[in-house]
Amino acid sequence: MNMKVFVCMNSIPTERLQTLGHLEIIKRLAAAGADGIEIRKELLTQDDKLEELNALCKELNLAVYYSAPEFLLGPDHQLNEQGFKQLTWEAQQLGADLLKLPLGSYHEKETNMSYVSEVLTENRPNDGLAITIENDQTSGGGNVETITHFLSRCKTLDMPIEMTFDTGNWLYTDEEPLMAARELAGYVAYIHLKQVKRVHDGWVTEPVSMPLLPEVMELLGNFKGACPVAIEFPVTLENAATYISLMKMEQEVSHERA
Repeated sequence: MNMKVFVCMNSIPTERLQTLGHLEIIKRLAAAGADGIEIRKELLTQDDKLEELNALCKELNLAVYYSAPEFLLGPDHQLNEQGFKQLTWEAQQLGADLLKLPLGSYHEKETNMSYVSEVLTENRPNDGLAITIENDQTSGGGNVETITHFLSRCKTLDMPIEMTFDTGNWLYTDEEPLMAARELAGYVAYIHLKQVKRVHDGWVTEPVSMPLLPEVMELLGNFKGACPVAIEFPVTLENAATYISLMKMEQEVSHERA
């Protein structure tokens, strides 16, 4: 099975993105063999037109996922309705297939899940924009138990919210990535792959080891084969093609062994 490999725009050196711009970077990543691009709202400038990015990605046959740092749920534990509506509109302008958000402040008793479902139904495009929450680096949004409870309630209410599983963020919240993968695999629609290491004042992201380490392959083995994987570690425009190719080869070998 051919694994779809995306590249997150925050993986590209900031100075190259600022100098070349999104359109040129996207062209080069398409040439490098990427199947899709994750556009990051926080990296967009006034010069970036969503419709232009949409048109270019369609021309290059690239899938688009849209990521925003705004929480799905605010500090009052309720849906950030205005923000959510704005983001779904932006995702439509981009032609995005998926919108990724951090969960925010979920409370199993206080969060009005029925209202979340109502607003999601009213604002989700007819073509089926996928909505995912990502485990972030906060104590609430990166907690396995909290995320599991939230996604379980979504499933009970038949809400089309799934998960973006970030392999590195769990370490920031003292969670075990492999255990999290086993617990949450059934909800995962998209994977962020990165490698982090401990430094004196916290964690830093670094390029993944190639071939992928056995523990990384074991972790990825928990997810369904069609789940797209995104590069979210530092790459250059010169070595992106190598990483994309190696990741696809690794996954093919993994499926053959299975």
